[in-house]
This record gives sequence, C-alpha cells and structure tokens, in this order.
Amino acid sequence: MSKRKRPTKPRKKQKKGPGAAAWITADSDAIRAQLPKEGEVFGIVLQILGASILLVKCLDGFTRQIRIPGKYRKRMWCRIGDVVIIMPLYGMNPDEKGELVHRFRKNEVRWLINNKHIPDDFVN
Repeated sequence: MSKRKRPTKPRKKQKKGPGAAAWITADSDAIRAQLPKEGEVFGIVLQILGASILLVKCLDGFTRQIRIPGKYRKRMWCRIGDVVIIMPLYGMNPDEKGELVHRFRKNEVRWLINNKHIPDDFVN
C-alpha cells in the first residue's frame, strides 16, 4: 500500500520594486543608500540591552537608548557595530531616547563613507 502524495504548493515570487532601500546598477556600479531626513541622525550600535532596546552612539555626540519599533521587530536584526539611522524622541529626553529607522548593510556603509556622509573614524 503506497502513500498518496499531496500536490506541492507553487512557490511565491519575490517582489521587486521601487520600495527597496538600496539598489545596484550594472552600468555604473552605483549604490544608493537611504539618507537621514530632517530630525534623524546617524548612529552606531554599541550594546544590545535586550527586549528590542539598543545603546547607540550618535553622530551628534549623544549616546542614546533606542528601541526597535513593532513593525521592524522581527524583520530588522541589529548587531554591535551596525550603522543605523535613528529618530530622537522629541518631547521626552531627546538626548537620551530614540527609535530605530533604518539599518545599513556593509556595501551601503562603504558608499556613505566614500561620499562623505559619515566620517571614516566614526565607523572604525
């Protein structure tokens, strides 16, 4: 007696669209990375405190305790040394608290350094 095989489900196609934060073109090898908007700051992760809270040294000189918002919690994993964009929480200690907006990949960090958006000694 043989077992009946179930039909396999078709695999979902990955969506490619204009919503991607970084892209590479074959003709010019240009990489575009998301830049901070008004009120946002570059930062580097110093420590992971747990419960989606990170300790980040910001480019403006402050060390902030930031949280990963709920919509990014399972999708955005941060490690020590990652370069991120944060939004300081204005109204409640903007020099101490903030929220994570974006995390950069290695190639995006190189592009930011080469185009002088962040200083080289900040990352190393």
